[in-house]
Amino acid sequence: MSALNDETIRRVFVDLQSKYISSMQQANSMKQQIQIKERERKVAELTRRELEALDADTKTYKPVGKMFIQTPLTEMKQSFTKRVGTADDEIKALEKTQKYWERAAADAQGNLKDILGGPRTM
Repeated sequence: MSALNDETIRRVFVDLQSKYISSMQQANSMKQQIQIKERERKVAELTRRELEALDADTKTYKPVGKMFIQTPLTEMKQSFTKRVGTADDEIKALEKTQKYWERAAADAQGNLKDILGGPRTM
């Protein structure tokens, strides 16, 4: 009977351990994605600021593949403002997902501690 309990505990322990590892990997992945999006946002914001400093009659060009297409300055400003807003929304969503995975990892870790510290019946 005690061998069954030990085997059951071992299976639960391995399952919780894999959940913890998986959750931590997902949380770290979200963290990296947030950093990438923050970098993209920063570049878009800096570019938008530079465009704001230009005169209204300045010619601007938008990259399309290997070529550049002349684009009105107002359209370029709107494009970069939109990119900043989109990046902000994506960052918020990624942070929410990261918090979920961190919470899942914390729960799994707490359950692992309970198993390791809990009383065994023999």
